Amino acid sequence: MTPGGPEAGFAADARPACGSCGAVYDPAAGDPGREVPPGTPFGGLPDYWRCPGCGGPQHGFTVAAPPSADPMDLRVAALTASYRLIAERDMAGVPICNAALAVEALGFRPHGPGWIGCVIAPWFLNAVLIPRDPALWADRRDGDKVEVDLPSGPYRFTAARVGVLGTLAVIPLASAMNVFTDQEDARAAASLALDHLMRTPQPAPQTDPSPATDADAAKPALSRRSLFGRARR
Repeated sequence: MTPGGPEAGFAADARPACGSCGAVYDPAAGDPGREVPPGTPFGGLPDYWRCPGCGGPQHGFTVAAPPSADPMDLRVAALTASYRLIAERDMAGVPICNAALAVEALGFRPHGPGWIGCVIAPWFLNAVLIPRDPALWADRRDGDKVEVDLPSGPYRFTAARVGVLGTLAVIPLASAMNVFTDQEDARAAASLALDHLMRTPQPAPQTDPSPATDADAAKPALSRRSLFGRARR
């Protein structure tokens, strides 16, 4: 992938190739047989579009990257480009958006099957796990749950398909983005939330145990609401 490309991680004139059969998509030609007009960049293809050679998914297409390129940086750049495209094309002026905020990815680091970090957008704040293999959760539909163990414990992520990146796993941390005054405020909340997710719990001090009640046993160790609440304190 071309880092920072404006169309779902690819440059507008990129000619990505299918990893399965080698078929090349040429944006200058489009795919009129599938109702894709000439001049359509790869990131602008409709969701229904598949490889004309083998029927493979869009996330199976890649553009050769420089040998020195870091895979995590490439995927994060593609993720950011995808959400910026959505912000410009679909979300401009939508009432739920906070005009003081911009799309930004921060704190990404390797974890488990991919890379985890936070994404800020004018309409959401999410923890996001990008899989190394774009086909890892290809059988999951948007909204399906994905169980992932983090250092702070197990979490139920939500599957979300994002263009050529395939299906990501996300934890919504905030949706009412007007609680943030500016980008720096949102960054601080994202960093603290990610710190809670990725912090290994410390052993409790040795004290005389007190009897546990049924109510105590039923409480979750850390809910999404409590996580974000702690992050904002």
